[in-house]
Amino acid sequence: MVLVEKLKFLGQGTQKLVYEHPDDPQKVIKIMKPENATIDGGRANQHHLRSHRSQGIYRHFRRELLQYLQLCKNNYKDNNFTFPIETVHGFIATNKGLGLVTEKITSPNGNSLTLEHLLINGDLSTKQKEALNTFFNECCRYHVVFGEVNIGGIMYTEHRQGRPEFVLVDGIGEKLIIPFRSMSKRINTHNVRKVEKKIK
Repeated sequence: MVLVEKLKFLGQGTQKLVYEHPDDPQKVIKIMKPENATIDGGRANQHHLRSHRSQGIYRHFRRELLQYLQLCKNNYKDNNFTFPIETVHGFIATNKGLGLVTEKITSPNGNSLTLEHLLINGDLSTKQKEALNTFFNECCRYHVVFGEVNIGGIMYTEHRQGRPEFVLVDGIGEKLIIPFRSMSKRINTHNVRKVEKKIK
């Protein structure tokens, strides 16, 4: 079992804490914030029936894993495992609950660089603007379903595939009870373009 206290802390979102993997610096471990969980794994501050549905506190992990598996299935004939979302590597036990292991997305200088940082600081270069256009186009083409996507969950890198690109690391997967976006590529494309317009 991995002791979270001994891991290098990298950052956090509204629901997750992110740490560097102890055995592979190219991977990260994400854990759900303990304060957002009930003692039996439900989601805190929600009605009992709702908080325990769909794997409770691990609902976010389930969405991301299912999305990644669906993309792999859709691209089976091409033997493709790399998409505009982070690659999922599996799970790991920690003393703060189950951890999701994914690839680590870093900027050319080795640091974390989000779209939020680039936009707030006005640092978005021409090649990054082109990469952002490519990101949304690929999300439409691959049928990547957005959950709650924001500019803090889209990260920039250049060495992942040898080109400038943005990668979604948070807000991945279907969150609707009736999965319209997963069932319809047309509906999903409309939603992706809606998010794109809002961000731009």
